[in-house]
Amino acid sequence: MRPYEEALKRLADVKGFMPERRPLLEEAFSFLTSSPKPFLILNAPTGYGKTLLSYALALHSLNDASLFDRVIHVLPMRSIIEDVQRTAEEAFGFSRTKMMGSSGEFMHLFPLNITTADTFTWDLLKLNTKRRHLVKAGREFGYDYLTQASILTSLVVFDEAHFLLEDESMATAFSSVVEFLTSQGVPIVVMTATLSSGHVEFFEKHARKNGYEFEVLKPDENDPFIRRELQKDISMTFGNGNPLEFVEPGKRNAVIVNTVERAVELYNRALDEDTGFGKDRIVLIHGRMKPSHKQALIDRLRRLKNEEFLLIGTQAVEAGVDFSSDVMVTDRAPINSLLQRLGRLARHARDSEGQVVIMEDAPTGPYPSEKVELTVNLLKEEGIHPRVPQTYERIVNEVHGSSLVSVTKLINKSLSGKLVKFMAEPSKRAPQVLGEIERLIQQGIPIMRGFLIPLSVEGEVVLISPRKLLDLYSKGLVELKDIKFELRGISDAYRVAKSLALGEDVEVIYVGDYDRERGIP
Repeated sequence: MRPYEEALKRLADVKGFMPERRPLLEEAFSFLTSSPKPFLILNAPTGYGKTLLSYALALHSLNDASLFDRVIHVLPMRSIIEDVQRTAEEAFGFSRTKMMGSSGEFMHLFPLNITTADTFTWDLLKLNTKRRHLVKAGREFGYDYLTQASILTSLVVFDEAHFLLEDESMATAFSSVVEFLTSQGVPIVVMTATLSSGHVEFFEKHARKNGYEFEVLKPDENDPFIRRELQKDISMTFGNGNPLEFVEPGKRNAVIVNTVERAVELYNRALDEDTGFGKDRIVLIHGRMKPSHKQALIDRLRRLKNEEFLLIGTQAVEAGVDFSSDVMVTDRAPINSLLQRLGRLARHARDSEGQVVIMEDAPTGPYPSEKVELTVNLLKEEGIHPRVPQTYERIVNEVHGSSLVSVTKLINKSLSGKLVKFMAEPSKRAPQVLGEIERLIQQGIPIMRGFLIPLSVEGEVVLISPRKLLDLYSKGLVELKDIKFELRGISDAYRVAKSLALGEDVEVIYVGDYDRERGIP
């Protein structure tokens, strides 16, 4: 347990908190460092400190590589990576990130490697996206088996896995990743706060099939964290109308909405109306900001951590920004997203109470309306505590699936089988895999993330949808390099996205004046 204790001490020193026992993490660490073939589901609430386990396992691998050489921590979105990487660098100094547009690494060879699900999947497919042009030209293999081998000799942690299983564009790719890794005997950890029993059954099926020692760990009522959280006074109400009417000056406030457009609109209203907050206390954070801009805003929010503020944000803050609020006003959303957001309410040990207002008349998009409406109806029927799993497990199962059949309907089994074949067959080297992937994309089948477009903004990358590209192009705010057709409609925007996905030498550049407050609205 020495690496675990050392990791806890370093993390406490950097974060400035008093170390508190986490029996669940201690049990998880012991299991993963003793079992020859472990598959662990760590089902613990937001704020529990699950990421500590990855840090401790990475320290362990430095002294004992008998079971795994290193740790790869896989996250569903870029916004979460930035916070995890910063903490890892400050506390340990031995981690690296690997993701599209900002990575100099081509293999996962550090004690702790932090990456996105997209990049991780491409690496398992033996495709280095930065070397795609050279692979396509037949000049090299793009480190294909070397990168894959660095994964197969690691312990892999999937953090917030529910995002991947609930994302229609990622469910198939993630299913193929789990199938391939378990066929190779790679040690696996799934961390999440909101995993339905149907999803547990999905993981257990793959684990048992391949001879893993399978464990599910979750805290009970005697866990020190649960006992502490139960002492907090958390209230939940429902509201309609303007979310800004529910904020309380003098307190730490967070307004979390479902779209960038709605966040920017509320930010403008907060600046124009008398909300009781000075401009320097109002912070806007969303996913269409340059990484450096967003990091500066997160740093600003951290400086305000014990003072009044009004944060207005989107999903970009629900899992990727470490802050605590006294009042949270949130758009209605499925239970898994709401629980992530509520993880930022009365988050810290010193907080004693929190108030959440769910806007029940908010637009449901981009989420399935039936899941959103079911969540709201169930929450009205029974109260929950956002950090006590026993109080919300039934709602998670009702909304996200209690059976294997209900959670696998998003998976394209034919495509999943092809992806596993690309990963597993020795004869399928990078050029052959690239050719197969290109044929799928030409047929209009996105492998991951539904053809997002990397937009170059002052030397940094911001991911946008084809629809947003069309909007920016119509306003004269983007330049398309080496695109040989006019952008007249949404079908042309998807053609641009396909060209980028196929590795063609095209570039989308933002030529407008970047808004230092609002990013790209």
